[in-house]
Amino acid sequence: MELGEEIIHIVPLGHEIDRAVKPFAKYKANKVYLLAVTETFGKYKKEMIDKQKHYLNAVRTKLQSQGIICEHRNIDMFDMLEVTKHISDIITQEKTKNNRIYINISSAGRLTAVAATLTAMAHKVRAYYVSADRYSENAQEQKDHGLSYCEKLRLQFLENIPIQLPTKNEMTLLVKLCTKQEGMNTSELLKHLADQKIPGYEECVNISVPGRVPRKAKINYLMKLNKGILNKLETAGYISRERSGKYNMIRITPSGIYIAHVSGKLPVTKAS
Repeated sequence: MELGEEIIHIVPLGHEIDRAVKPFAKYKANKVYLLAVTETFGKYKKEMIDKQKHYLNAVRTKLQSQGIICEHRNIDMFDMLEVTKHISDIITQEKTKNNRIYINISSAGRLTAVAATLTAMAHKVRAYYVSADRYSENAQEQKDHGLSYCEKLRLQFLENIPIQLPTKNEMTLLVKLCTKQEGMNTSELLKHLADQKIPGYEECVNISVPGRVPRKAKINYLMKLNKGILNKLETAGYISRERSGKYNMIRITPSGIYIAHVSGKLPVTKAS
């Protein structure tokens, strides 16, 4: 561990205790992010949420007793995009501090595990899986240990498969299109690149103002946008383009929405 570097674990949490806590009997952590659903979001039963709060409090208490800082994020854990967005946000923030990041993919449900694994690989951080000795056999064991009973630590780190994310310029537009799913035309996209101070597009801040950008320059910017960014995003299946009047309308696809959520640049709501 480098000087000043901290060890950060991200633990998406379902009805588990042992699988969330057991790794820290051997592996150090300065801080753990606990991701769990602790409100109904208008669609889940209060009984389920109360049960989840028990597991969250049990895990948090055990980790804090070891001197580990815990931060809870209240997330709809049944929404894969929300899980992806929050994990990516945490990774992005912690990477700016040069911290080392790990993700537990075994302490929640299967859908969450998929989201956590893909996000870990996209950001090139380590994901790990904690194997259980057996499942809890009665209500008391479930209350004390969670769905899984882990007597000995058996932890496996996953090998990262390289996932090529879009470039900074491409991701800038994908994130914007994700927030404007009705679509945007090319002039609006050029202006957004200028607003984000993307090098080479500064003059496009006035692209929609008649006479402010010479026609030849505007054509050059449109060619640069199409060849340098939009063609690549369309080939990857992240956007679609269609003619709407005199404009080309660009919309994000379901695949593009997922990639935008992996970016770590979408705003998140942080609630305890």
